Amino acid sequence: MRIYIPENLDIFELTHNNPPSFKPYKLDKLCYILHLINAIPLMDKNIQGEDFVPINAKKLQDKIQNYKKYLNYLESDLQIIESDNHYVVGEKSKGFRFIERYRTPVKSMQVEDFTFRNKLKAHKNRKIESVKHLGFLTKWFNDKLRIDYDYIDDFLVQEHNLKIKDKALWEYDRVRKKYKHPTNQMVHAQMSAQRLKWQDYNLMLDDNVYRFHTNLTNMPSRIRNAVTYDGQKLISLDIKNSQPYLSTILLSRDFWIVQKFERNKNNSLSIAFDEPQSRYFSYLNKINKVFNEIKSDTLNISHINIHNNDSYIMLGEIPQSLINNEFQDYIDLVVSGKLYEFLEDAFLQELGIELKDRKEVKAAVFQVLFTSNQFKGQAEAAPKRLFEQKFKAVFDVFAKIKSKDKSLLPRLLQSIESHLMINIIAKRVSEGYPLAPIYTIHDSISTTEEYVEVVEQIMMEELTKAIGHPPTIKQEVWCKSNMVKHLETLKEKAKVVA
Repeated sequence: MRIYIPENLDIFELTHNNPPSFKPYKLDKLCYILHLINAIPLMDKNIQGEDFVPINAKKLQDKIQNYKKYLNYLESDLQIIESDNHYVVGEKSKGFRFIERYRTPVKSMQVEDFTFRNKLKAHKNRKIESVKHLGFLTKWFNDKLRIDYDYIDDFLVQEHNLKIKDKALWEYDRVRKKYKHPTNQMVHAQMSAQRLKWQDYNLMLDDNVYRFHTNLTNMPSRIRNAVTYDGQKLISLDIKNSQPYLSTILLSRDFWIVQKFERNKNNSLSIAFDEPQSRYFSYLNKINKVFNEIKSDTLNISHINIHNNDSYIMLGEIPQSLINNEFQDYIDLVVSGKLYEFLEDAFLQELGIELKDRKEVKAAVFQVLFTSNQFKGQAEAAPKRLFEQKFKAVFDVFAKIKSKDKSLLPRLLQSIESHLMINIIAKRVSEGYPLAPIYTIHDSISTTEEYVEVVEQIMMEELTKAIGHPPTIKQEVWCKSNMVKHLETLKEKAKVVA
């Protein structure tokens, strides 16, 4: 069981010179808390740009009963970490970070204490249990999956030095309206690479949108270029404009026509209704024959894993709003893979907003699609208002879905993505080509050159069948030359700014 702490931190010397005054005390528990400061952001990219890492007190107490004494010892006595001293019950946990001296790459160490190691193993086993049914995916996380760690280590140092010298190279987080610190980025990337190097696999299926999280999904895309399987390069098959592409299914009556159905004793389909939808019973009864003819390969909301408390997503309300023929312009742009380019040009020409790169364009589109309906009135929501102007009918459907919970639209799309990529596409590949290595990274699948064409064909067939429109799929080879180009691009940008 490995944990990771700053590489320049001699925790043995520090604790020897300034021993703790409390008991019970275990060095492994102390190091585990330090480990969390770097490990938590790996599993939650939403906090990677934050200065302080929130640590959930209840979850920490489950592993370390007197955790407050450890935190106080680390902060006040050893002065290794510092806190933002801010928490809101039920909303925000207190945040911690290393003092500047220890914001460095990490080194790994083994947990030696038998009891604590077993407690951590039990926690890891619960994650393993969540992916037990995904053996067709988890089996490829084996000793043939390799990463050139030395190459990555050198690459990250070069990248970090370039960014530290020139703040114009820093990545901007449009959602949080702040720049991502290069040191934090380097630490997270280096830690994710080191975990793969040690075959310290972290696999889990979340119970929110049912995404399959792995060492590869938690790894920055630029360093996946140093990953190989059995000495072979991996090739990624990405759905272009994936979230907008998947959103087109929400513009179809057929998707919403059934919210929930189940087989009765006679093996025919029966419908389950929520109270708010009972007024639509007569309407649904008239088309019950249609329900009984639904094919398993037709994507429908009843196929998607969603929480019961999301059941208000409108059987009857959404279909009525879909009687509109203004969707085609949006669908055409999405299916052709040109929506981002269209909006990038519109933002520039009509709003004077110039976006630096593809990441910024994607972030701006996500702001348009996924922010709350109330956000539209704010000054910085000009792109959202422009989208409404260009695609009014589409905007109204998305606004209806988000009317009670702004998170519902992105969660619904991610659940659709998970269902298609894992349960449909990856499973079909594994059944038809059991020797094909497959790695899902949310909206993409990576495999070796030998199988890339058949995997792409299966993706094309299944996505077209489910969504109703063919996707645009882009192949990208994972290779170190991409990392070289990345560094060259940063150097060129630095010259231009200078």
